[in-house]
Amino acid sequence: MAYPSKFTPLADKEVLLKNYKGKRLQELPTPSFIIDRNVFRKNSDKMLHNSSKLNAEFRAHVKTHKSTEGTLLQLGSGSLKTDKVVVSTLMEAWNLVPLVEKGLISDILFSLPVVKSRLDELADLSTKVPKLRLMLDSPEQLDILTAYNNSNSRNQKWSIFVKINMGTDRAGLLNDSEILNKVLKRALNDEEVKKNVEIYGFYCHAGHSYSADSENKAKRVLIDEISHANKAAKAALKVDPSLTNLQLSVGATPTAHASEILSQEELENSLGGKLAGILELHAGNYPCCDLQQVATGCVSYEDVSSKVIAEVISTYPDRGSKSPGEQLVNAGVIALAREFGPLPGHGRILEPRQYNNWIVGRISQEHGILTPLDESKDTTFIPLGTQVSITPQHSCITAASYPWYFVVDGSDEVVDIWVPWRGW
Repeated sequence: MAYPSKFTPLADKEVLLKNYKGKRLQELPTPSFIIDRNVFRKNSDKMLHNSSKLNAEFRAHVKTHKSTEGTLLQLGSGSLKTDKVVVSTLMEAWNLVPLVEKGLISDILFSLPVVKSRLDELADLSTKVPKLRLMLDSPEQLDILTAYNNSNSRNQKWSIFVKINMGTDRAGLLNDSEILNKVLKRALNDEEVKKNVEIYGFYCHAGHSYSADSENKAKRVLIDEISHANKAAKAALKVDPSLTNLQLSVGATPTAHASEILSQEELENSLGGKLAGILELHAGNYPCCDLQQVATGCVSYEDVSSKVIAEVISTYPDRGSKSPGEQLVNAGVIALAREFGPLPGHGRILEPRQYNNWIVGRISQEHGILTPLDESKDTTFIPLGTQVSITPQHSCITAASYPWYFVVDGSDEVVDIWVPWRGW
């Protein structure tokens, strides 16, 4: 079958290592995407610890880095590890199959609601992955899955998470809605549907938690996420009391971070009792982090493992509204993404430290305009040719533009190169 993943070329890691391993950051071309493996590993281990403390399972979303090396760090080792992941593209899923074959991954969730045109590919993938999960948020999708199995003589049931909308209106069904009730009744009572589809659990993503500005506020949103998933599970149990081990998958990076300050006792008191299923945390941005995560108050700049290196290439004295003027770097939309967040700018310069009052204030395709963050500071121009390190607003979108990442390990020396699975 002609799947896109078979025709999407990836950079040759071994050739890249021969050319760049051992080089210092100052020797690298700009713009480039940099990951500090030491910080990435620390962030990954901390999230596994958080879920263990809450007596929850953990599902690692690999969409930020889309790489084998990053996935291995997210899976953990020793007593703190997981074999469950989330993917945003089938390109990611196919490239995880080697880790499935090694016994490191057994459970993959494709995070988009049912995509009819990709069911042949998903059916094929389900023969390679012990547990393949799909997302569902429409009764029509039950018909699509059932019809596919019947027309292709497929006997394997589709395992689904029902997506719950927490009010952010990106995807999902609202609790207490007629349409959610219809999905549950058809999935659990319709014999034809039941032969082809089974509900594995309920999935919540609090995208609005990115607007939190403290860990306590993010914790309150986490409790709300769990409450929404729990309510949906209770509704399913009313339809079919024989259901067991429903998975309650909740999380966004801010709420998953905040799980470290949520106790099981506080959770049960907030919900008024025990959960109607098995709690599972999921998150994706957390190994890298970015300005948006710093703004939540759940992490600090020291917890950000990713950055873009760029070069100052022009200076414009007295231009703009703040002294001393503006400067130009060779990192625009394609290198940084056109993202905004609670912290100003499309990115902030953190290194060299004496220039961290500069932000990427405006942006076009290949141009980033540096503007002063705070005019009250004694801001000086950065000499032309200076390499600067920029923390982006959203590392997921930023990373997607790079064909490979330069990896360091607590220093400025390249120790590895990760080649992401770009495409669909």
